[in-house]
Amino acid sequence: MAPKTEEMRKGPWTEQEDSLLVRFVRLFGERRWDCLAKVSGLNRTGKSCRLRWVNYLHPDLRHGRMTPEEEHLVLDLHAKWGNRWSRIARCLPGRTDNEIKNYWRTHMRRKAQERKTSAYPSSSSSSSSSSSSSSSSCSPPAAAGVVQSEGVKVYSMDEIWDEIAAADSVTGLTAEECGVACPPLPCPKWEDCSESLWKVDDEFKMATGLLPVDDLMLSDFHHSD
Repeated sequence: MAPKTEEMRKGPWTEQEDSLLVRFVRLFGERRWDCLAKVSGLNRTGKSCRLRWVNYLHPDLRHGRMTPEEEHLVLDLHAKWGNRWSRIARCLPGRTDNEIKNYWRTHMRRKAQERKTSAYPSSSSSSSSSSSSSSSSCSPPAAAGVVQSEGVKVYSMDEIWDEIAAADSVTGLTAEECGVACPPLPCPKWEDCSESLWKVDDEFKMATGLLPVDDLMLSDFHHSD
């Protein structure tokens, strides 16, 4: 019966494991990771030990947030070489390919979130405009014949004619309907001035020679006397 092999440990590294790995790397150097993993007793694979050392425990690594210059360089190199993280990492001393890949994924996720956020106000504004247009369509129509143009009330021809007719009806009222006491006009007394009118008529006929013949002869006779 074959002896049961011990299962390799997986998952996050502990502080004790990191300290043990650093000690054995200083003793044996950065080589033969499978042998180093067996000798150290870490119960980890050689690949896991190498990745832990290269990506986290190497003394030349730069930890912490990338500088703006490093971020611009990563973006430029990625536009030039694509997802060749190891090649990009060689241009950034102290940064690993895994760290650069993680930064790129975080950057793209943030850009996608920004695009989604910027697209949300436009969709909300379009929905609000559509709702306002629907509410305006549902609102009762304005009074017939009255149009609001830039704050000025404009009347239609029908209303203008109605106002004219109303004004005419007011001017056609009698004095009693208006409530105004109007004194009666004096009637002409034709009988009092009839005599004076006949005298004026006779003088006019004499001046124009329209008197009858008998009257003319009588007047000549009086002149001869």
